[in-house]
Amino acid sequence: MKRILLAGMKHETNTFATGSTGMREYEDRTLLLGDEAAAYFAGTKTEYGGMLDAEGEVFAKGLTSIGAIDTIIKGAQNAGFGSLGMTLVMTGVIVVASIVMGSGNAPFFAFAALAPAVAAKMGIAPVLMLLPMQFAAGIARNVSPITAVVVAVSGISNVPPIEIAKRSAIPM
Repeated sequence: MKRILLAGMKHETNTFATGSTGMREYEDRTLLLGDEAAAYFAGTKTEYGGMLDAEGEVFAKGLTSIGAIDTIIKGAQNAGFGSLGMTLVMTGVIVVASIVMGSGNAPFFAFAALAPAVAAKMGIAPVLMLLPMQFAAGIARNVSPITAVVVAVSGISNVPPIEIAKRSAIPM
């Protein structure tokens, strides 16, 4: 598996701080590694958040270019799914992507661009497909163990993120 390094250096001088920040304090407060960094920046209007959002769009374009979206549409039509069934399929894609990515916005904005074309092929108004997709993105995000709020609550409460996600899944 290829690894990608994203690094940033920001400096802010605080003349009111009386002490210095050592490496231990830095690591405890700001050092983010692996999935923790993706969860922290997902959906934010920062350089890294924008990169994560773009990654979702590239993923959706890739699925379209390899024919996966057309295959899903044809499969749903061949299975006898009507517009409701296809809406459920598209909503299911959003749910899975939201849980995996830890963000509701990134997968919604990535796949929402596909909805008008899919809706047209199914003969329905795009809003009838987009509305459940948007609701599902917001709900499924809360079930992801890498969502920023779950990671934060996990750190504060010393409970593993997966346990918090499981507890969130019940009311969702």
